[in-house]
Amino acid sequence: MKNVNEKKNIHIGHRKRLVELACNVGLDNLSDVQVVELFLTYIFPRTDVNPLAHELLDRYQNLCNIVSATPEGLSEVPGINKASAQRICVFGELFYYFVTSRISKKHPISNVAELIDVVEDYLRLRDVENILLLALSAGNIITHRKRIGNGTSKEISILLIDIANFIRDSKAASIVIAHSHPYGSCIPSKSDDNSFNEINNLCINFGINLIDSYIVGEDGVYSHRKNDIIRKYCDIEGLTDTFKLLIK
Repeated sequence: MKNVNEKKNIHIGHRKRLVELACNVGLDNLSDVQVVELFLTYIFPRTDVNPLAHELLDRYQNLCNIVSATPEGLSEVPGINKASAQRICVFGELFYYFVTSRISKKHPISNVAELIDVVEDYLRLRDVENILLLALSAGNIITHRKRIGNGTSKEISILLIDIANFIRDSKAASIVIAHSHPYGSCIPSKSDDNSFNEINNLCINFGINLIDSYIVGEDGVYSHRKNDIIRKYCDIEGLTDTFKLLIK
């Protein structure tokens, strides 16, 4: 009869083989279950996580949806308590932190396209509305970033005092403000337009430049300064009938 320690060693051996497999062939060559199982080993260091990997994939379809889920939703899954749900959610933020740190530019922003790239990296894949504040030096180097992500899929707000504090603390020469419309168009609402005017007036009073206010939606990026969509994403409604057939 196998004792508890022998059973535990089997799990450890499986984890080691899974890590070695990921290192040798890359995550792209692992199954979805293997990828989620590998991820879960960092959340549950001493548990057989294979059944839980299947359960989470049945409910959320992929790893992206799992780490983007709410702690409350994850806590409903058998085997996941509040603490482990929070750890899973933190991983989602770590992924964003890694990506934005990797691509962050230490050289001056030289054109609008580079600025929009930064905004997209922070906002485009968010599931709920987020607000992003960027502070730029006189030499157009991004010196401070602040993201507010406590919105819903349809609404988020920020107080003018919070923007004023950001300007003061960052000692910005210029700022950019952006927010996301995760499941809608980037075209601004009346409330968005009013907020832009209020923030612009605040910047004038501070004697700094508001470069632009951007909205990142499913269809592109809108510029309040240009009063137009300045970066358009692929819209399936605009594809040719031939291409639509190919992707069905």
